[in-house]
Amino acid sequence: MKKIMLRVLLVATLLILAAIVTCFYLGYFMQAYFLIFIILAVLFAMGQVANLNNNVWLHRNSYERRMHEEAERYRHERED
Repeated sequence: MKKIMLRVLLVATLLILAAIVTCFYLGYFMQAYFLIFIILAVLFAMGQVANLNNNVWLHRNSYERRMHEEAERYRHERED
């Protein structure tokens, strides 16, 4: 599945880049700038998703660490 999606993404990227070059060559500047805007918007969205994924991972990791420390503290208090 990943290989297929990677190939589709690669083909779409090449088509968009070819469309941008063609639009500039033919004088359709607004369409070319719109395609550039779409590329930038997709890259921005991917960055936001990666940031959100990182924040979720950090929260889960700190929560698990805190629960482990509290369990160790409780075990240590019961032994005393």
